[in-house]
Amino acid sequence: MRGQRRSAILGGALALALSVAACGGDAGGGAPGEGGRTAITVSSLPSAFLAPMYIAEKDGLFEREGLDVTIVELQSGADGVPAAISGSSQYADLGFDDLATLAAEGEDSLVMVHNLVRRVTFTLVMNPDVARERGVTRDSPIEARYAALKGLRLGVTSPGAASDKYMRYYLREAGLDPERDAEIIAIGDGASLLAALETRQIDAYQLSPPTPYVAQAEGFGTVLIDGPSGDVPRFADFAYTGFAANREWAEANPEAARAFSRALNAAMEQVLTDPHAAAAKIVDRMSAGDLPVLEQTLDALAPALSADGCFDAAAVQSTLTVMHEVEITDTAGDPAEGVLWTNAYNQCQRS
Repeated sequence: MRGQRRSAILGGALALALSVAACGGDAGGGAPGEGGRTAITVSSLPSAFLAPMYIAEKDGLFEREGLDVTIVELQSGADGVPAAISGSSQYADLGFDDLATLAAEGEDSLVMVHNLVRRVTFTLVMNPDVARERGVTRDSPIEARYAALKGLRLGVTSPGAASDKYMRYYLREAGLDPERDAEIIAIGDGASLLAALETRQIDAYQLSPPTPYVAQAEGFGTVLIDGPSGDVPRFADFAYTGFAANREWAEANPEAARAFSRALNAAMEQVLTDPHAAAAKIVDRMSAGDLPVLEQTLDALAPALSADGCFDAAAVQSTLTVMHEVEITDTAGDPAEGVLWTNAYNQCQRS
């Protein structure tokens, strides 16, 4: 499975690189952009935890740091891997599972450089009728919520993406076989998953908010597992998602990499100081487009967000160990700084 996933990722790199380049990416990276600023392309799946990036773009924080940043939105977070490997994107928001899997097979061109989320924020939402039939609510024991997934049509963004891997973990925790005991269906991005749940093409899906909260607010979903609230204990203190950079680009452009992190940190301060004001600034970037739900989302995410972008060595080691123990990765990965992650481009105290 892992080898097949990596082959698919790298096999599609050229096609995706061309697609990203057509949207403004430059395989050279670090080249002069508009007004002489350093051009940077970021590939990402739209998500509320990327609020600091959207605010930095909207408020001109990147420009003030001498950067010309282009954001290319993807259908799945996994699609950011080939774009960043090829150099058509300088950054992609990824998980340590992606980097550990690639590194185990000899691909070391990516390195985590900016921490975003310190907890797995996936939120599982289910058709309310199905949840009632199975007798589960968010107050049910977590084991019962896992077991309720048996036989259901479960939506994920794409095969091998984080939404797929963590869904399979839930099934295994219930003693179920993900290949036999449920139907896992690749749907696409958050808007597509939301529509699939509403039209009953799927019975449940998980993604970071806001779309699961939208489904609940509109009555065609009920949240069973709330990631931002720490419903899954093993994932409540976890180096979940960050910005990975193309290693060669970052080493050649250290000042631009530091400038990118400074802009993100300035924007993150706004998010943590006043989540509702931040929500108003970025509501037009979110497919849900519902301000009250986005306010709820940023309120929920705030405790999980990294204020300074720094990685903690102990947390990285624990995360890699847990991912291996629960079969999200085949190997534990090397926790040493400089292998999968670095604080070299942020103003962090040495770990």
